[in-house]
Amino acid sequence: MRVDAEGQDGDVTCVGIVPTVEGGTSVRLQGEWILHAKFGRQFDIKSFDIVRPTTRKAIHKFLCSGLIDNIGDSRARKIVDHFGERTLEVLDEHPEELCQIPGIGRKISERITHAWQKQRAVRYLVIFLQEFGVSVNLAAKIHKAYGARAQEVISTNPYALIDDIRGVGFKRADAIAQKLDYQHDSYKRIRAGLVFTCQEAVGAGHCYLPSAELIRLAAELLEVSHAQVEAVLADVVATGDLVDENGCIYGKPAYIAESSVAEQIRNRLTVAAASRETLTHDIAKWLSAYSIRHGWKGDPRQLEAITAALHNAAFLLTGGPGTGKTTILRVIVAYLREKNVSVTLAAPTGRAAQRMGTLSGLEAQTIHRLLEFKPGGNGFEFQRNQKNPLDADTVIIDEVSMIDLFLMRSLLLALKRDTRLILVGDNNQLPSVGAGNVLTDLISSGVFPHVNLTTVFRQAAQSRIVTSAHEIISGQLPQYRNDLHDNCFFMTEQDPQRCLQTIVNLVENRLPGRYGFDAISDIQVLAPMHRGILGTISINQVLREVLNPHGAKLARGETVYRTGDKVMQIRNNYDLGVFNGDIGYVVDIIDSTMLTIEFPGQVVHYGSRELDDIVHAYCISIHKSQGCEFRAVVIPVMPQHYIMLQRNLIYTALTRAREFCVFIGSPRALSMAVFNNQAVNRYSRLSQKLVTSPQQRD
Repeated sequence: MRVDAEGQDGDVTCVGIVPTVEGGTSVRLQGEWILHAKFGRQFDIKSFDIVRPTTRKAIHKFLCSGLIDNIGDSRARKIVDHFGERTLEVLDEHPEELCQIPGIGRKISERITHAWQKQRAVRYLVIFLQEFGVSVNLAAKIHKAYGARAQEVISTNPYALIDDIRGVGFKRADAIAQKLDYQHDSYKRIRAGLVFTCQEAVGAGHCYLPSAELIRLAAELLEVSHAQVEAVLADVVATGDLVDENGCIYGKPAYIAESSVAEQIRNRLTVAAASRETLTHDIAKWLSAYSIRHGWKGDPRQLEAITAALHNAAFLLTGGPGTGKTTILRVIVAYLREKNVSVTLAAPTGRAAQRMGTLSGLEAQTIHRLLEFKPGGNGFEFQRNQKNPLDADTVIIDEVSMIDLFLMRSLLLALKRDTRLILVGDNNQLPSVGAGNVLTDLISSGVFPHVNLTTVFRQAAQSRIVTSAHEIISGQLPQYRNDLHDNCFFMTEQDPQRCLQTIVNLVENRLPGRYGFDAISDIQVLAPMHRGILGTISINQVLREVLNPHGAKLARGETVYRTGDKVMQIRNNYDLGVFNGDIGYVVDIIDSTMLTIEFPGQVVHYGSRELDDIVHAYCISIHKSQGCEFRAVVIPVMPQHYIMLQRNLIYTALTRAREFCVFIGSPRALSMAVFNNQAVNRYSRLSQKLVTSPQQRD
């Protein structure tokens, strides 16, 4: 790091192992001067302390470092100009004097005072944690979770951080524990390793782990024997922290969610079809009249789907692009509205909801908004639940392949017993990012009413995007003529660097010039991986410099955000009301410390601590594109992506394109993806639980 050191000319380059610190932090360093053969004179750090800043310059840097809410560069300068070296004393003992400064009234003064008091408590915690290599931002999160008890909690059981603090994994907590002299084979350590291994499995999409696999993975993580892990596992199961169901070991939240989803669906399927007769006895007559009015004649499979949707308490409709799912949805909505049946539409993402509403003629919303998420909750607390169910006769959910086990549970709990549930999706797409295999399990159980559409209709068959998608589904390698009248192309480029240059040229010049696409809002680059020259990180850096080189800046470590940047939220944030996969645009940078981002339907302010949850989105991963649709997509496909090249991945990427798609890269890589239909197996027992009751399983 570079340090503005007293008594030195210019910045001093310091090297060593220290906690992560923000710009503006005052530090005391002890060590020795060294002469590096390449980089010259440096200060080699042997010990490190965070200290209270004393000079005007240091105080100013500290105040505007981003650690203290409501103080940016200009406000910090005003405060320091007014109080000088007394600034920190004033903030500590006489904060009411802030009102003496023009532009700082009572309300702003109170907000600054509150932020300063909170920061002071965090600062003491930072000093305690610095020997453990804990960053300032992480210390702030720990203080937010534990408050004044933070040091006591960490000293008593540092492994509690894994459960309570997002961003703390086993290795970080274990490093703290080792410095606190915890034994390598202690009960607390092995218990934490087991619970963490189950949590990691859920993060990878599993609901449980077979006991033998859990023991093996935990033993590798902990570097202890299988026997030691097995002994602790028996006790952890006995205490209820983990659940053993016939050798399948669940974390408690996943077990409750899977069992609840199965129970809710079984109960829903018992609702008698006879109670629906008043709505469905005249469906054939109504469809005949609808066909005359709209000039539409459904094929037998479509008519079967419509009838089944209206006759059942729960129904699932699946099919690929061009098979008529949207048409069926529109017909069902029209019928129900004509019968004065209330219909509610929702989808997992904002973009999917917007598209769903446009196509059906009704307003749609995200599932989180439908369930009225509660800011500050733990991610599964919604105001719509068993005690306060949704007031809807029929709920229709699109893009159900994206729904994970936990969200499905929350949705089912919020439905009244007599509410009709219609699910729509494409089972050829990637599974949900979260845990479970809900869509596949519903189908494979055989008990959930289901119609799968396979016929591609004539108008849709004119789109090379649609025909390519169905070729991929069937395991055929699409052959692209690259005819100018097509809307799907393959550009061969074997060299990764030239491939990157071509992507930039396509996005910046060729596609906007020929087709009129907006380079930022209409075109989306989708990459299979994050790392490498053709990963999302590299492509974003290059595209951002080309497409948005100017504008106000905000630096976050090595990442720089500018007004006009296209960004994506990568985690659910219930406090801000934005969710994983939401795409927006930076519209303002306030005082060099806060971003204002416009998402569809809302404008959100991001402080320094929320910036870890956004990334540039000129290029996004294919997994993050689920539920989205773009006018044009560009997809790099190269052999170095081999670890991710699977049929459902490439199919999902292709079907994100509404009007235009271009693959660029190696034909061999595309072939690898199309012929690899060995999707990663997810451990889930929802399908079995739908078929059998808990008593039968016991």
